[in-house]
Amino acid sequence: MLAIDRTYVGVALLWAVAGMLLGLYMGIAADTTLRSMHVAMVLVAFVTPAIYGIIYRLWPKLKAAPLARVQFWITQLGAAGIVIGSYFYAINGSVPLVAGASIVFIVGAALMAWLFVSNGSEA
Repeated sequence: MLAIDRTYVGVALLWAVAGMLLGLYMGIAADTTLRSMHVAMVLVAFVTPAIYGIIYRLWPKLKAAPLARVQFWITQLGAAGIVIGSYFYAINGSVPLVAGASIVFIVGAALMAWLFVSNGSEA
C-alpha cells in the first residue's frame, strides 16, 4: 500500500469528483432523487477520509501502528456501503445496507480515535 495518508487523500478526492459529477447531473436534470447519495459521496466518502489522511500526515507515528491498515479498509468499506446504501434508500426506501455500513463506518472512526489516543502523543 502507498503511504496511508496519501492513499486516504487520493481516494477521498476520487469520491469528491464523483460526488460533484453526480451533483452536476442532478442540477442539469433538475432531479434531486439521488440527493442522499450525493451527500454521502461528498461528506462521508470525501470529507471524513480526507481528514483521516491529514491526521495521518500530521501524526506520522500513527502510520506505523498495526491497526492503521485495518482502520483504512474498514473506513473505505463503510463509506462505499453508505454510498451504495443511500442509492437504494433514494430509489426504494431500503435502509438495511446504509444502516449496516454506518455501523462499519463508526467502527472505522472508533479505530481512528483509538490510534490517535494510543499513539498521538508519541508523534
